[in-house]
Amino acid sequence: MKYLIAVASYDGANIDLHFGHTGTFSIVEVTDNKEWDFIGEREVSPGCNGECDHNRIYEVGESLKDCKYALSAKIGPGAASILRNLGIIALEIEAPIDYAIEKLMIYDQRKVNANR
Repeated sequence: MKYLIAVASYDGANIDLHFGHTGTFSIVEVTDNKEWDFIGEREVSPGCNGECDHNRIYEVGESLKDCKYALSAKIGPGAASILRNLGIIALEIEAPIDYAIEKLMIYDQRKVNANR
């Protein structure tokens, strides 16, 4: 099973950006919760410029709709709700990307096993 993760990162090594302030998301592909690779970046118009605009947040979510998860250092409840309605699970974590992906693969595998 493969799935995609959108990662909000300023430096490409750490999850260190607020979801609404992110202009470029790193996209990671996970295979069978065992391996992962960066597969590219997605340019978006940030959803927040001083104030969050729910229409822009929705547009960001639409551009990430093929992702199962979105990882960011912070995300507001409105943005998290918009993503949830689009089928994306938003998670807050401020950590190195490799650490966060490894933990997420464990979490996802447990979730998959619990639903069997």
